[in-house]
Amino acid sequence: MQIQEEQALRSRTASIVLEWAADRQPAFAGEGKADFADAIVAAHVVADEARLGLHRWIDAARRADMSWTEIGDTLGISKQAAQQRFRRLANDSEDGEADGATFVRTGATAFNEMRILAEEGRRGNELIALGVLTLILRPGDRVWEYCRRIGTGSDSVRLEAQGWTHVASYLPFHYYKRVVG
Repeated sequence: MQIQEEQALRSRTASIVLEWAADRQPAFAGEGKADFADAIVAAHVVADEARLGLHRWIDAARRADMSWTEIGDTLGISKQAAQQRFRRLANDSEDGEADGATFVRTGATAFNEMRILAEEGRRGNELIALGVLTLILRPGDRVWEYCRRIGTGSDSVRLEAQGWTHVASYLPFHYYKRVVG
């Protein structure tokens, strides 16, 4: 990437929160703690979405056979640093296979993941983690059911009272599981 392209991306990214501040009602004035708290949340949302986007691109690059060395070189970090930072969401091991005790279902999106989880749960596969377009499952002998919710707080307490266990969160969703029967 050329330096001009990088500077243009940085400028566009910085302008997102400034546009939010100008468009909100009332407009951001920076006159009190509450204004800054809202601005911090807005900047956090932008940064979090950028981080997720980076993980998605790295996951796609890995699926396109880009090596960890190539990814590290691209980012100006070592192969090991790239693996440590991104492997968890890319969900592959040194040899590219699951560790044997778990397996990975790829291609999971917000639109199809609950169908996939229902199928896997009926087969006795327990969700233990998730990542970008992936569900990490462990084979077992119990039937599982899954639910996905937006939000936290009282909903989480209510679900846990009904026997649901929190598995993971992946903005904006929270995933829960419980044994059937």
